[in-house]
Amino acid sequence: MSLFSVERGPVPIYLQVKNGLEELIRSGALPPGTKLPSSRTLARILGISRNSVLEAYELLTTEGIVEAYGTAGTYVSESCCPRLDANSAETSPLPLAGEGLHSLKRSQDVGLEEDLSDWLSMLPDIAGGLELCAHDQDTMVLSGATLAFDRLSAERLRSCLNYVLTNYPHKLLAYGDTEGYRPLRQWLAAYMTDRGVVTSADEVLLTGGFQQGLTLLGSTFLNPGDVVLTENPGYPGVLMCLLHGGAKVKGIDMTPYGVNASQVEDTISRLHPRFLCVMPFCQNPTGVTMDTQTRKCLLKLAKDEEVMIIENGFTDELSYSGRLVPPLKAEDRKGCVVYMGSLSDILFPGLRIGWITASRSIIQALALSKRAIDPFSSPVLQAACYEFCRQGYFATHLARIRKVYSRKRELVSQALQKHLPSGTGFRVSEGRMSVWVILPEGMNSTELYREGQALGASFVPGAAFFVNGGGERNLLISYAGSSEQGIMQEIKTLGDLVSRRISSRA
Repeated sequence: MSLFSVERGPVPIYLQVKNGLEELIRSGALPPGTKLPSSRTLARILGISRNSVLEAYELLTTEGIVEAYGTAGTYVSESCCPRLDANSAETSPLPLAGEGLHSLKRSQDVGLEEDLSDWLSMLPDIAGGLELCAHDQDTMVLSGATLAFDRLSAERLRSCLNYVLTNYPHKLLAYGDTEGYRPLRQWLAAYMTDRGVVTSADEVLLTGGFQQGLTLLGSTFLNPGDVVLTENPGYPGVLMCLLHGGAKVKGIDMTPYGVNASQVEDTISRLHPRFLCVMPFCQNPTGVTMDTQTRKCLLKLAKDEEVMIIENGFTDELSYSGRLVPPLKAEDRKGCVVYMGSLSDILFPGLRIGWITASRSIIQALALSKRAIDPFSSPVLQAACYEFCRQGYFATHLARIRKVYSRKRELVSQALQKHLPSGTGFRVSEGRMSVWVILPEGMNSTELYREGQALGASFVPGAAFFVNGGGERNLLISYAGSSEQGIMQEIKTLGDLVSRRISSRA
């Protein structure tokens, strides 16, 4: 936006800022819904103190010209001035729909723009690592991230579904609350409180899963071109959601202690990002759990620099030892962290039930956006899921799958040690159903993947997880859908592929 000038004189600085912004808003230069710069950013642009900007924003908020949503930012009020005419040649800066996957670009260190066509062309080939595991008997499932089908829990869910449809059909077959079925939100609020995140149902929003939730956050709080920081390597679904919404994504390197906090601090000072997306517990794909010092550093940076932390907690419950690591949000005292969880990934992917826990102001803003795309969430499955949790089935389900996958983890570790040749490294984590593998020097996982397809083996090449390129020597294998009997054979096939490559170079 074209800014006004601020001069020393009889008119107080804060009032000049207030009047300047109001003029831009009234003239239509800043249409309704536009996110204003943070107080730090505007103060830096104008060369004034941050307090002056804060006073100006407070006056504009009091007069209803702008609306403040805590750490989510300050926005031009939807009701204080008319929108642009539909036939106007001018366009609002607000369209938040992506340009389509074919035109996505991912980031480079300086220009934040790199052609993504090569990365996108790989996605159809690695669908098993991003979507459902087909459990095709002719295809090994080293890429599938889906839990094996749990018939006992499925039967219990069916009984819960029958119960709610029998007793509450008049309620559950009508339009539902945009924020989701309230009893389930209450249960999740109590569950999060037990985990250290003191919250209430009004601070929980139900979603159709993690990626819908992240897309909703982006469409609500990001404008096209805003910078977002993500872990590098990280979950490919995060990158797709953010880029599709028009964000410019900058990857932050992973360390053995979590995301590189020093690099985060330096990047914030240079690029002033809006979001920082992290997965503190058993990060996908590396399996690293963030240490205490990194957690404290990120929370301080988020508070001081007005950056929203998006916490991906979808596998928090899978700690095989049963000792759950508190969410990063449990230590958040300033409302800087938005926590995202998923019942789908722990129970059944077809449920499509996730949740967002955040301050009430953020939840209200998200609910307002959600009304545009999903105004009446279906309460039937949400109600059945609530009964499933209320009756204690969720707790017994977790205890059972922790035991099953702890056993599988041990088998995978033994198989990798036995079959992978010297020079190959791997990390078997505490709460993930996958293993991050480092191949010998000079080996390319994408080429290895092509060769493996001919043998019916499937895993995810490392390049899919890197924001700025890289990952040639990495690959991800998942043992989620594999039977214990099949694990040894699957790992042996991978080991044979690697050994064959090594022999061919000798």
